[in-house]
Order: sequence, then structure tokens, then C-alpha cells
Amino acid sequence: MIKTIIICLAMVLGAVVGASAAELDEAVAAAGSGEHAAALRRLTPLARKGDARAQFDLGFMSAFGWGQPRNPAEALAWYRKAADQGLAVAQHYLGIAYVNGEGVACDYGEAARWFTRAAAQGFAQSQYMLGLMMLDGRSVQQDPVQGYAWLVMAGRNGVRSAGRDVQRVKLSEAQRRQAETIIANWKPKFESADAGIASPRPGELLGLDRHIGEVVDPTSWPASSIGVVTVAQYSTGGWCTGTLVAPRVVLTAAHCVFNGVAQVSPGNVRFLAGMNRGTPAASSVADRLIVAPDFVPTQHDKWSLDRSPSDWALIVLKDDLPSRPVAVKALTRDDLAAATKAGTISEIGYGQERRYSPTGQRNCRADMTRDARLLTVHCLANFGYSGSPILAEVGGEPAVVGIFSAFHEETRLMFAAPASQFEAAVRSEIVAERRASAR
Repeated sequence: MIKTIIICLAMVLGAVVGASAAELDEAVAAAGSGEHAAALRRLTPLARKGDARAQFDLGFMSAFGWGQPRNPAEALAWYRKAADQGLAVAQHYLGIAYVNGEGVACDYGEAARWFTRAAAQGFAQSQYMLGLMMLDGRSVQQDPVQGYAWLVMAGRNGVRSAGRDVQRVKLSEAQRRQAETIIANWKPKFESADAGIASPRPGELLGLDRHIGEVVDPTSWPASSIGVVTVAQYSTGGWCTGTLVAPRVVLTAAHCVFNGVAQVSPGNVRFLAGMNRGTPAASSVADRLIVAPDFVPTQHDKWSLDRSPSDWALIVLKDDLPSRPVAVKALTRDDLAAATKAGTISEIGYGQERRYSPTGQRNCRADMTRDARLLTVHCLANFGYSGSPILAEVGGEPAVVGIFSAFHEETRLMFAAPASQFEAAVRSEIVAERRASAR
């Protein structure tokens, strides 16, 4: 009798776990397709019952303003609940919150504590962050051997930035052998016996899948004036995003056009506006290119953040395009703070997750570096978004306040050239166009 009860109980528990997993899958799918209200309805009861995966997903939606106002403090509370249960991705996001000062005061010591727990479970991005902190001795004991070992393991687990950073680490042969021994003997130490918590499926969690953001209607403005920039002379098949800011002028990132070469023939540069599943609403080739005076095309392989402020270019097209241009407006630090609080900072781009359709990210957070030469944006990003506009509502309509230049995948930080860097050049071209049309 007792054995029968145990078997029946196991069957019931199995059914509950299965239903929970199905609901999580449905919630993540709903969130990914922009059905945020439906995702919240599914996730909230599960999170309140203590499901760590649902708690993390709710935190993610709160952090990025999906279906609700952006609320970093509430996101932190949900992350902490999931992290305390041993969910490594929640521990990592908690660490990132302490690094970026999102919903809590910046605290590298607390960040290191959460990165350490997640790294021990094998979470690659935390291994990377912990490795960097150990190399620098930032709030942890400086240990170049262990730091190097964490970076190598992170790189082997898919963290792209790790490979570049590993090459900069200087170790003696003895230290390198010691690091290799650490790597060879390392094994993950999961905090939870529940396999679903220790190693959740990507479909149960937001933020792990690169198919992010909402599909935007390319016929609606301003998406109708945002499109794909291609350069025919490059055999790699890469692309970027650009924005029509005048009938014949497209704003994009300079590195998109030059890609490490000194010269580009304008005739090889094409803009495809309002791309919808591979079909543009309008297109034209470049007649000439205007590039930031400080941009050095041939240094693309030696990228550093001090290059991002000058990472902008104007593509002057041969033909007028019918789409309504998007205004360019430089904002002050206070303006950005107000737009962030109002939830009007957004981005639209053609990322790797949906190359032939525009993806939108709303409720982003933007700030300005101390010298006002660079925007830092807390949003979601992917390859292909280079050149995409950082938008903010100005006078009731979206305007371009920055151009996406680069992003740091592990900290979820994006970097953009502020409109103050290129607003005058755009205005000058608009005036020149009007004079030419009046002749």
C-alpha cells in the first residue's frame, strides 16, 4: 500500500513538473513574440509558488520593461529569489545588476560573490566576469592563474570576448601549466539537486535565446525609414542597420561602411529601407559618403570604446526615398534621464536573430559618460544592430538621439555615438538638399 502511494505521488509530481515546464515554454514564446500580458499571466502564479525559472523570467521582464514599466528594483527582487534557490543565470544577472548599479548601488564585492556562485556551477558568462575581476584584483584577491583559467573555460563555453582577453594575459610557463591543471580538474558544483533548476532548458528562460525583442511592422513609421545597409565589395555577407534622416541621407555606423578598409566605392553601398522578410519597400545606392572626421577606417580590428563617439557616417543616396525621415536630436544628460524614466528610449534594428525583418527593443535605459562623448544604453543587442538608431520621444515623436556602435555581451551594455557628434553634419546635408531642390 505504501509503495503504491509513493508511485502515485511520483506520478502526480511528474505531472506538475511537466505542466510547469509547458507553461514556462508558452510564457517564453509569448514574451518573445511580444505578447507580454499573456506571458505575465502565465509566469506570475508560477513565480509566486516558488518556481525559480519563472521568478527569473519575471525579473527579466521587469528589468527590460516588457509588458510593464521598467523596474530595476523589482527585477532585482525576483532575481534574488531565483538566485537563492541556486539558479545560475539569476545569480549572474544579480551580479551584473551590482556591476551596472541597476536597482541597487554599484557594489563589485557583492557582484563577485554572485559571479563566484554561478561560475562554480559552470555558467560561462559568470566565469568570464569572475576571471576579469581576478586578473584586476577588483574586490577579490588578485590571482592571474585562476583568472586566466576562468577566462579559458568561459571561452570554451562560448563567451566570445574571452578569447581576446586571454591573449592579453601574461603568465610564466609554470603559471600556465598550473592554470591548465586547474582547467583539467575543474568540475561544476551545482547548488540544486533539481536538474530543472541546475540546468534549465533555454526555452524556459528569457535572455538566453538570441531571438530577442519584438518583430516590428516595417510599414509603420519610424520602422519604415529604418533598413539594412550592405556593402557589395565585402565577401563576408555582413550587414548593418541605417536610418533615413533626410530624403537622400542615411545615418549609420562608420565601421559598417568601411569594415577595416581604407576606401570604399560609394556605388558598392546600398540602403534597403523598410525591409520586410527580405523585400525592401524602397532602396538606393550611395552617391557619396560623409564620415566622422576622427574615424580611422583601418583600425577596425583594434576597436576600443574611445573610437565609438566617432563611429558614425552619412550615406548620401543617388535617389530620394519615399519614406518619412526621422529627425536627429541631441539630448542632454537630464533629457536622457527623463526619457528613460518615461520609458521612451527604444531601438529598432536588423539583428542576427531576424536578419530580414526589423526587431524592436523598448523601455531601454540610456545615460551619458562624464565627458558627454558616449552614450551607454541598457538594452538588448545582437550582431547586425550596428548603426541602428537609439530613439527617444522628443515633442511627442521618436527622434534619433544616438547611433549604436558596439556592445559588451556579458554585461548587457551597449555603446552609442550621441547625436551631438553628428547632428550638425545631418543638418548641413538637409540644408544642401533643400538648396539643390530649389534650383
